[in-house]
Amino acid sequence: MSAACPDIPIVVLPENNLVRARTRPAAAVESALKEATAALTRLHGALLHPKGAGEALGPALDEAVDQLGRLAVEAAVPPLEAVASLTPIVPNHDYFGVRTAAIDDARLVSEVTTIIARTLVDLREARLDLNDRAAEVRAMLHVLEGLAPDDGAPGPHQGARAMPYVPGKDELTRWIVTHHFYFVLNLAAADAVSRAITALSGADRPAATAALREAVVCVRGFTAAMMHSGDMSAPCYDAEVRPTMAPPAVPVALTGRTQPEHRAYRKAMRALLRVCPEPFAELAAADPELARARDALLDADLLDIERHVIVTAALVGDDSSIVQEHESAESAIATLRTMRHTRAETYRDLMRFGDPVTLTTHLPTERVKPS
Repeated sequence: MSAACPDIPIVVLPENNLVRARTRPAAAVESALKEATAALTRLHGALLHPKGAGEALGPALDEAVDQLGRLAVEAAVPPLEAVASLTPIVPNHDYFGVRTAAIDDARLVSEVTTIIARTLVDLREARLDLNDRAAEVRAMLHVLEGLAPDDGAPGPHQGARAMPYVPGKDELTRWIVTHHFYFVLNLAAADAVSRAITALSGADRPAATAALREAVVCVRGFTAAMMHSGDMSAPCYDAEVRPTMAPPAVPVALTGRTQPEHRAYRKAMRALLRVCPEPFAELAAADPELARARDALLDADLLDIERHVIVTAALVGDDSSIVQEHESAESAIATLRTMRHTRAETYRDLMRFGDPVTLTTHLPTERVKPS
């Protein structure tokens, strides 16, 4: 099996699933990080300006693309010699050109900043809602902030100074590049939810609230990245993208259910519901800020699958999923709607405005399972 876009260099994600650094980057990288985050902050402001995204948006986007490109070059490290021998842990990774390995902070910063820089280059061309663009940019800021922790001494760094790969402008490239960022944000969301669980277990509600708010930024960001990846017409998706995910292009049809990064996030969400199962009114009486933070996360999680239904309806229509071979199989939209309703029923009492839906049949993928 080969990658869908073999010209895109393989990205290496950390095998411990942590996309935040434990040590500060080298001084030159840290300086470039500050300039890049400042440019992204200005872009975020231009996207959400109360009077609308006017003439300032184009220059702000160009500046952010330039600064992120410079950051990616500054943070670059020599290629991982063993990357060719790394085995993808799932077929999805082979398809998307992803590998996992134990990597140090310098390589983590290099990989993540490169992924963000490529996504931002494509975002400049994408026909995406301004609010989705802003959600992606806000999530980029959050991830970059995690690459430069306040504590710890700057680490050594030797830049590779290689010219970075510049994404093409075709839809299959967009599909791959934005999924890389989607994976990073799933890991960041899983990490934030896991830190909230640890804080709740230690009765540190302020820390739990802060971590849940971070998770909201990540979830909204990966929802926007999902919409970004689907910025193409239905005929284009059917002709250029969908065939690359099913035989004979790949040995087995690919499904998001086996995507390790999203599975890590879903596992963390199930654990959160076990640790923090109080109904909204009960939790709000004890800690209103924590209740609102959990409510915002559950709302973002529910909106994510609702928008998954929307993008699937636009690109796939009433066809069945590529992993459903029988003609009698439900459409992909129907399957997603059932998952959405099951999730809504699980969250109903935990949310301030829970959806009063009741199902008689549940999909096992949405049940609250033990770890």
